[in-house]
Amino acid sequence: MRLFYVLPKGVVVIPDRTRWTGPWLGATRRPSLQRVANRPIVCHVLDALAQAGVVEIAILTPPDAVDEIAACIAREGPDGVTVSYLINDRCATGEGPLLAAARFAGEDPCVLHHANGLLGAPLAPFVQALQDEPSDALLLVREDAGEIRRLRLVPQRLLTATENGLTPAPGAAAGVCLLGPGMLQRVAGLAPESEPESQISMLDFATLAEQLARDGRHVHMRTVQDWRQFAGDALDLLDMNRAMLDAMTFDSLPQPGNGNRFEGPIMIHPSASVSSSVIIGPVIVGADALIADSYIGPHTSIAERVRIEGAELERSIVLADASVLHVGGRLVASIVGREARVFRDFSMPRALRLQVGDGDEVALC
Repeated sequence: MRLFYVLPKGVVVIPDRTRWTGPWLGATRRPSLQRVANRPIVCHVLDALAQAGVVEIAILTPPDAVDEIAACIAREGPDGVTVSYLINDRCATGEGPLLAAARFAGEDPCVLHHANGLLGAPLAPFVQALQDEPSDALLLVREDAGEIRRLRLVPQRLLTATENGLTPAPGAAAGVCLLGPGMLQRVAGLAPESEPESQISMLDFATLAEQLARDGRHVHMRTVQDWRQFAGDALDLLDMNRAMLDAMTFDSLPQPGNGNRFEGPIMIHPSASVSSSVIIGPVIVGADALIADSYIGPHTSIAERVRIEGAELERSIVLADASVLHVGGRLVASIVGREARVFRDFSMPRALRLQVGDGDEVALC
């Protein structure tokens, strides 16, 4: 058994904004800053790393995102975690992203994690597995037969769950990879002169693992049932919201009263007001929200200062300062953006009147 005498470090990779052309779902187009269970995805990632014992973390970010990311993490990130920032800009820093991350990790083991995705399982068992097994890297692969049925041969030191010496097809790897002591520095030195180091990028963890395998290192793979990543599809964001609400621990449940009926796990901020409503959890309601004469169904996140009156919602996300008023039908699998207004207009003549922004989607059922 090999034991690490230091805790692993973490490198969280912020995707470039140019990779996402989806709709505007909040105050930012950054996928990693979109909110599920009332917190940005990247903050949930930091939570997962901290729970696995990773408390020294570098955020690898494009230069135009660092201020926004840093402000978000300072405001909503977990306590007890030391966060630094690496600028992913070869022109400005003189080194590519892999070298920057390797310099941060040094000879320590490390966990690489995409900032816009979440595992459906704790990270701690995988960190322990990297310590217990004689491996230099542990690549997590999605348990999806449609993705992993096509495999290509690499050296026999690269093992799958069936130990047949194969590596996953492109797209099968999850956005998490664990490396043993010094391995990030090792892979940073493997880039051939004909292929710039930035092309062997941590953004492709399968390529990184394969480089180590071809170098004779012991690389293992573990399948994971759930890896969810948001890259612009609203349904993916709703699925992540559902998973996070299911995984949350609700220490205390609100007491019924004021004409309300509560069922299941529910978290209501003390400053929120709820009256004459039915809420069926898991549901989270943010600060200064107002809910009256409404039904809030499972897997719904209500952010701060939201106003919901005479409405029904379930499996939805309502972002800060939005309002949903007397819409006359149930909103399901919906995302209501910041400061948006969804309401029923009783004036004559009766008609549908919409204000729809670039890339937005409205389904009339």
